[in-house]
Amino acid sequence: MFRSAIFSGRFYAGFPEELKSQIEACFLHKIGPGELPGSVVRELDSNVGLISPHAGYIYSGPVAAKGYYEIAKLGKPRRVILIGPNHSGYGKRLSVWPSGEWSTPLGTLKIDEEFTNALVNSMEYLSFDTSAHLYEHSLEVQLPFLQYLFGDDFKIVTITMMDQRYEVSKRLAESIRGLMNEAGTLIIASSDLNHYEDHETTLKKDNFLIEHITKLDAKGLYEEATAKRISACGLGAISTVMMLFGNVSVEKHATSGETSGDYSHTVGYLSAVLT
Repeated sequence: MFRSAIFSGRFYAGFPEELKSQIEACFLHKIGPGELPGSVVRELDSNVGLISPHAGYIYSGPVAAKGYYEIAKLGKPRRVILIGPNHSGYGKRLSVWPSGEWSTPLGTLKIDEEFTNALVNSMEYLSFDTSAHLYEHSLEVQLPFLQYLFGDDFKIVTITMMDQRYEVSKRLAESIRGLMNEAGTLIIASSDLNHYEDHETTLKKDNFLIEHITKLDAKGLYEEATAKRISACGLGAISTVMMLFGNVSVEKHATSGETSGDYSHTVGYLSAVLT
């Protein structure tokens, strides 16, 4: 099965050279790392995690670039597992693209079918399902950054979570952990943080969540989001990745106001690396 670059030309530039230039501008942005990443010459010799935002590159791209800059230092993965929310409402409650390829203007990436099949077999309500992915941007927007850094010879596993309850993310983490028998996997939680409040409110609410993320307190993350009415869209993805690692480093936190100039209706963005 082939998934085309549905959000090309919308969330990110639609032509290869334009897209490379846009990604480089994100790395060079004052909110980003401020320089381009070096060439990645070695293989990833551990399993690592990344929390990364998924808005249009003009908004969240510099924050995403900061996380990818740090990931590039660790080495090239053999496999990338991408986990994100289901914004569209289509498809099964926990859905994985079964086979084939995903494309962007920078090339085509193959699904890791062996890992995907094993994951579905290990978790009773994870389903093969393409409909949940057809109108979902949260995973696709991560791919051009990965291709810019690593080319296109790594494989991907793509998971959307309509059901983001703590119990579901815990079970998903357990299933992934049981299959990571060797090093070389990067696991990405694609999520934005608080939505559509003013800059100061978003920063304050985001920081409540970040406190739990830095403590790797997934249960507290959910409790805080409910108590404070924090509208992060990918709590399930974030908590799944949190449960897989023992250390976290926050690389950048900002809001869309800092890139768009609109401080009255903002979205929070976080990049964090987990090891």
